[in-house]
Amino acid sequence: MYVSILWIELILISCIVYRISWLRAKAQYTRWKEEHALVQHEMRWTVAWFEHCRNMWQMRYEEIEDEENSDGLRCYALKQAHLWQCLGETSRNLFTTTLRKV
Repeated sequence: MYVSILWIELILISCIVYRISWLRAKAQYTRWKEEHALVQHEMRWTVAWFEHCRNMWQMRYEEIEDEENSDGLRCYALKQAHLWQCLGETSRNLFTTTLRKV
């Protein structure tokens, strides 16, 4: 009788350990799934931010009215718009390739 109670206790303990291990694995899977979704959204947000900045500099270029300093201001605004456009295109290409692989 003593041996059977010992075996039952061992089986119960192993079931509890297995259950805890399964719950930990499930929690980790859920965290990684959430992280994956967040990274995909961050990729889209990054591209949208670069496009927003490009549009802002493009609007600043179009709104320049100062005749004396207009050449330098326009050059700088176009340079910034081009910079943000390049960042947006590069990130869009890299992120699209990355998202297709997943």
